[in-house]
Amino acid sequence: MWKCKHCNINFENFNVSQKANHSRWCDKNPKKDFYSKSTQHMRDSITKNSVIKRNLSISKAHKMGAYKDVPKKSLATRIQKGNLKHTQTTKDLIREKALASPHRRLVRSIREYTRLDGTVIMLDSSWEEALAKRLDEIFVEWIRPENPIRYVGKDKKEHNYFPDFYLPKYNVYLDPKNPMAIKAQKDKIEILKKKMNNLIIIKSLLECQTYDPNSSTPDHIF
Repeated sequence: MWKCKHCNINFENFNVSQKANHSRWCDKNPKKDFYSKSTQHMRDSITKNSVIKRNLSISKAHKMGAYKDVPKKSLATRIQKGNLKHTQTTKDLIREKALASPHRRLVRSIREYTRLDGTVIMLDSSWEEALAKRLDEIFVEWIRPENPIRYVGKDKKEHNYFPDFYLPKYNVYLDPKNPMAIKAQKDKIEILKKKMNNLIIIKSLLECQTYDPNSSTPDHIF
């Protein structure tokens, strides 16, 4: 029986990639901190030009028909193999991998932002960028939390939550979310608000552009 050499978890239902990923990020792996720093260095190396170049390449491939009928072909293959939906085992493995990862997921809208001190940081959306600019304009110190906050969802399972901004002086977490995201994540937000009474959900681009921690009202709070 295959097991993780660090924590002895059963690898019976893991594929080769899942075994490698779990072993690399296992909490009991003595090299985990080294891997985390290396991965962060790779993320920091992502530049605005590289993101633009990637997006242009994808756009060009679409125009040339490289992805034509790919969704249909993928669906047909899954139906043929009887694998139209993830099994519960696969879902559990995916969740376990996500939970074991201490890193934010990269998103398509990621963008480069230069802070007042000249350091460059990657943000996930135009709303986050607007809020970062606003905080810098009014000289409010903020950080991008690197470590996830664990919470138990309505499914009774643990999940990771990465706050977008933390204001050390005010001990406040800020998370800009558009109306669709708020609706889709309603249960998650309610659970997080009970766990974190200093979490503020910013619900519009205008609020991102005008936010002031010294005059926050209950309207800012979900």
